[in-house]
Order: sequence, then C-alpha cells, then structure tokens
Amino acid sequence: MSPGAASGWSHALPGIADRLKGLRCVAAVAAHGSAVRAADMLCLSQPAVTRAVLEIEKFCAARLFERGARGMLATVLGARIAQRAQRLFDHLEAGATEAVALMPEGEGRDAMQGRFCASVSAASLKALVAVAASASEAHAAQVLGQSQPSVHRALRDLESLARARLLWKSVRGTRLTDAGDAMLRRVKLAFAEMRAMESDIASWHGNVRGRVVIGALPLSVTLFLPQAIQAVMQAHPEVEVVVIDGTYESLLRQLSHADIDVIVGALRPAAAGVRQEALFDEPLAIIARPGHPCLARRSLALRHLLQWDWVMPPKGTPASLALLEAFAAQGLPGPGETLQTNNTTLARAMVGTTDRLALTSLRQARADARAGLVCVVPVALPQTTRCIGVALRESGDPSSDLAAVLAAMREASSDS
Repeated sequence: MSPGAASGWSHALPGIADRLKGLRCVAAVAAHGSAVRAADMLCLSQPAVTRAVLEIEKFCAARLFERGARGMLATVLGARIAQRAQRLFDHLEAGATEAVALMPEGEGRDAMQGRFCASVSAASLKALVAVAASASEAHAAQVLGQSQPSVHRALRDLESLARARLLWKSVRGTRLTDAGDAMLRRVKLAFAEMRAMESDIASWHGNVRGRVVIGALPLSVTLFLPQAIQAVMQAHPEVEVVVIDGTYESLLRQLSHADIDVIVGALRPAAAGVRQEALFDEPLAIIARPGHPCLARRSLALRHLLQWDWVMPPKGTPASLALLEAFAAQGLPGPGETLQTNNTTLARAMVGTTDRLALTSLRQARADARAGLVCVVPVALPQTTRCIGVALRESGDPSSDLAAVLAAMREASSDS
C-alpha cells in the first residue's frame, strides 16, 4: 500500500463488496434491458439474475429498475449504481491483464477475457488489500477476523484466477511482486467505486455520508481548506474528513491508487489520468520574525534579503521556482538552499526563533502577522502568483460525499 495512506486501509472494504455477483447482474441488466438477456450474457439462469438484482435492491433499500412488458429500465439510482459497477469490473479485469503483462517472460499466462471478474471473490480482494497493508498473512487474517489458512487460500485463489504470481513470501513476511502491485492498484480503484456507490445510496435517501481523504500540499491550503471542511461537517455531520500532507509526487501516487480522493494545492501540469480544477490565484509573501533586522531598513529591496539564511521550499516545487525566478528577474542569485522543508509548521518555527526568512502564501502570512507570530517582509514578489486548485482521478464521477467537499471548497475559495 502506498506510503502515507494514513487514512487507514480498512476503509477500503465497503460492505457492498460482498455482493459482487449481484453487482454484475445489475450492470448486465442495465446494459441489456432485461434479466433474460443479462442471463444469457452472464451464463446464468434468469431466476438467478432476478434474485441477485432483488438482493442489491434490498441492500440499497430502493428500486433500481422499472419492470415492464418490454423489459427492465434502470431508475436514476439504478443507472448510477450500474455505471459504477461496470467501472469497478473494468478495473478488476484491467488488473488481471496488467498483472500478467508484468510477469517475467514465460511465466505469465494470458487471462481469459471476463473470467477473472466472473469468478473473483470479495474474500480474495480483501485479502490482497490486507496483506499489502500488513506484509503478513497472519496479521491480515487477524484484522479481517479470519483464520490465516483462509486468507492464504483466498490469495492463492486470486493468483490462480489472475494467472500471475502476485506475492513473494520470505522470512521477513509477504510482499507484492510487480504484478501484485498492478493488481493491488486496480483492486483499490474498484473498492473506491464501491465506496462511492454506498455514498450515492445514502445520498439518495437524503443522508450524505462517507469518508473523504484529502491530500494537502504545503503553502496552498492555509485558510480556505479549514473553512471548507468546517462547512461540510456542519452541513453533513456523518461525512468523515481526513487530511494528510506530502510532496506532490507522493500524493499523486496515492491519488492514482485510491488511497486519497483529491489533492488540494498549487496546480502542476496535469498528469496522465488526472483532471484539475482551478479555484483561485494565490500570491506568495516573505515572512520574518517580529523585530528582524531587515524590518529596520527604511528602504528594503530583494537584494538586501540575501544576507540572511532562508527556509526554502523543496527544490522543483512551484513556490521554490517562483522565488528563484523573482530573484533571477533582478539579476540576483537565489537564496542558499541548505535548509528546505515543505512543513509549514517547522518553517514558521524556524522563522520565529532565528533570523531566517521563509516563503508562505500571502493570506497565511497576513493571518500569522495579525496573530503576532511573524511579520510580512515589505518586498514585492512579482510573478510569484500560483494557481490553487484540486486534482482528481480522471475516470469516474465524484461520490456524493466528495462532491459535497468539492462544493464547499469552491464556496470557501470564492469567499476568500
């Protein structure tokens, strides 16, 4: 599992995962318009398909299809569940294909199209996520509330269906092969669709709930994100919000593995499989401790600030590049980069206790200055404005709980 998935892996195991057969039937009926045609496509009996659909409707406590002489037409909720179901099975099928492709030459066996999704069990998928998180079948079994032999059997069944070796066992525990990593990513994306289903079902009944994990970039989410989170939790008390921080690269990997749901911060060029939405433009500012010698100068320019040490943003980040470009535009070398951090708390503490200077967002600098924590250094930083926004997985639609969080972010950013 991706490092930093502090959101807790167990949230990846939604209850609807135990109804994979029913979800396949719902997707097939929605696609083909009748239980009879769906049964032919799935190689099941028509009564079996009908029962499976009824079980999913019972789980949803809602009608997913309108029945008529001409067949079965999906309701609004039914169409949404069917769409997510098809997407999750596409992820699982892609996982089997990608796993085989990563096997050493001669070891992989081509997966039979559709066989993996038709036969894979929720127990096998849960076992893969659990063992990846714990690196131990015994610990995975303990967390899942199962016996170690049952977890071992579920993993062996998964490898057999995928026709690829997904795990290596050693004295240090159990780890995933490259094929296993590819499968794990797709399984977690499939679970993300299931969690979104459960959120959509709750919303259909007028109750927005779920769990949203936000990856926050430094120098970007200072004031508007807390405001947005507070608004969501007041309007929807059953929505759980988790915020983690990290570098853009680490958060991007977690986004692609469904360990987080959205990245908030300074936008980069969009990566493959990611869509972005701009929220507002944010200028940067230089901060110093109250009483810093630079503040005593009657006329202060950027060149004067090179005589002090800095707390610099990490190399290559938008904030670091913007600051270096501001110095370069005046023909000046950039500050020394002996101390770099993306931890805003550490940067503020270093500024408050030393003569170091640091960079932060202008609105955070002003808020900290009003609290007497720092002073805004009165030097203009032209062309350091960055676009702040959100990055989401390109495939799929936001779940109802994530949509509520995104709406609150838009509202908070427009007010700021």
